[in-house]
Amino acid sequence: MDFKYFFINTLKIEEQGLDIGFDLYCTGHLIWLAAIVAAAIFMARYYRRQKEEKKAGIKKFFAVAILCSEILKDSILIIIGAPMKGYLPLHLCGLAIFVMLWDAFGKNRKISGQMLAYAFMPGAISALLFCNWTEYPFFNFMCIHSFAFHGWIVLYVVMLYAAGEIRADYKGLWKTTGILAVCAVPIYILNVLIEENYLFLNEASEGSPLVFLWDIFGTRFGAPGYVASYAVLMLVVFHMLYLLYSLINKIRDNNTKRKESTIESTTEIKEA
Repeated sequence: MDFKYFFINTLKIEEQGLDIGFDLYCTGHLIWLAAIVAAAIFMARYYRRQKEEKKAGIKKFFAVAILCSEILKDSILIIIGAPMKGYLPLHLCGLAIFVMLWDAFGKNRKISGQMLAYAFMPGAISALLFCNWTEYPFFNFMCIHSFAFHGWIVLYVVMLYAAGEIRADYKGLWKTTGILAVCAVPIYILNVLIEENYLFLNEASEGSPLVFLWDIFGTRFGAPGYVASYAVLMLVVFHMLYLLYSLINKIRDNNTKRKESTIESTTEIKEA
C-alpha cells in the first residue's frame, strides 16, 4: 500500500495533472460493491433477530457513526487545505445524515422511513454504481470514505426494511417528493451563489445517468429544462420503487399469513 496519495485532494490532483484514479466497474470497484452487498445481507439477517432495545441501539450507532464520519472527513479536508465549499453535506446522501439521526432518535419515524426508502436508498446505490470520486486512487481517504459512507446508508435502510420497520407507501412517495422539492429551492440558489452543484441541480455529474438529461434538455433549454426533466425522472424512479416495494410488502404479508396459519394448525393439532 502506497501512502503517497492517501490524503491528496482533487485540487492537487488537477494542479499536478495526475492520473491516479480508477475506472468504473474495474476489479477494485466490483470488490467494494460485493463487500457492501455481503454486509447488507449479514446486517439484515442479524438485525431481524435482535430484541427491540438492541435494535434501537444499533440504529443510534449507525446514525452517530455516519455523522462522525462526516465530521472526520471535513476535519481532514480542512487540514490538507481542500476547498470546503464543495464538501458540505448538501448532496442527497449528505442530507441522509440528518434523516438517519431523525429516524434513530426521533419519535415520529414514519416520514423519515419513507424518505430513506424512496430517496436515500436509491441515491446511495446510484452513487456506488456511478461514482463521482473516480479521480482518487483506491487507497485514498476520500475514496475509502465515499464507498463506506454510501454503503453505510444502504446497510441502514436494508436492515430496517428487512425487519419490517420501513413500509413504503404511496403517500410516502409524495411526501418525500414534496420535502425534496422544498429543500431543492434554497440549495439551487446556494449553488448559483457559490458556484457549486449540490444535488446535481445545475448540471449532471460526469458518468451518471443524468448526463443524458443534460444532453437532451440542458443543452436546448439550459438549467430550467434540465431541472424539470430531472424532477420528472425522479418521479418515474419513485413510482418504479413504489411498485417494487409494494411487491415486497405483498410477499412479506403472504409469508406472515402462512406462518400464522401454520402456527394455528399446529396449535389445533396439539390441543386435539
